[in-house]
Amino acid sequence: MLTLEESSTNQRAMSDSERSISSATFLFGALPRQLLTAVVLEGVTLVGLLQVTSSGYIDLDVIPNYILGTSVLGVLSVILTAIFVFRIGKSSYSPALHEKRNLWIIAAGYTILGISMTVILFFAHSFIVDQPPIATPEEIGFGLSIGSIFGLLILIYISRFGVDTPGNRDELQAAVSKVRQSRREMDDSTKAPIHLTKLYDSLENGMKDVSTCLSQSATDGGRRLARDIDEWVEVFSEKPEVSQAVIVHRSRSPDEEELTELRREFESITARLDKISTDE
Repeated sequence: MLTLEESSTNQRAMSDSERSISSATFLFGALPRQLLTAVVLEGVTLVGLLQVTSSGYIDLDVIPNYILGTSVLGVLSVILTAIFVFRIGKSSYSPALHEKRNLWIIAAGYTILGISMTVILFFAHSFIVDQPPIATPEEIGFGLSIGSIFGLLILIYISRFGVDTPGNRDELQAAVSKVRQSRREMDDSTKAPIHLTKLYDSLENGMKDVSTCLSQSATDGGRRLARDIDEWVEVFSEKPEVSQAVIVHRSRSPDEEELTELRREFESITARLDKISTDE
């Protein structure tokens, strides 16, 4: 059973987790080894596309306007990285991935990752050819462009092979709609709580259905929300109808600390469900 202290702690932890970005959130539920695989495979692919001179340096004059073309691709890569991140976030069951601030940070993170890997490769290359790692402004611009493209390729690999997009979104939408409908009917009803038992049961069943859908989430945020729902339903189901009414009716105000905490937890859960179930 969920105690008051645990409920309060869970709320604070949940709020912090939505604002913070863990490694699992950054990878959209993919495994670290899949990120490493993406870096290696996409890095080899990208290097293989570059033209190298006989002295071991990248040929920046392989075709006319090569630098300009690469710069344009670099800018497009930054834009496409943001688009991909927002698309993946929109399909996720993690509330943290429905925060625009987090999505912008993640998009920037993949671009920075690509550029960082490019810098590492540059220093490694300089060491191999035994030349001082000093880059010209032209080479720096080229490196930033290549790094941006590299970041996009890493993200594309992660999105194709690392992200397990939930396939039960329609079921989740239906379950969330059921919860919303039950609460609307409770708010609109003028009957005494003792006569609303079926609505409370419907709300519980709807929440359980939501939890079942969320348990299939590839991200920690989605699975954490499922656990929060299970814990809340366990406590809510044991309360009498009068207490249940105070917890879920918008027009009622709890006067007991325990019911107040359960009300806050319920509002927190429904707010997170609104984030992940509503198209933005």
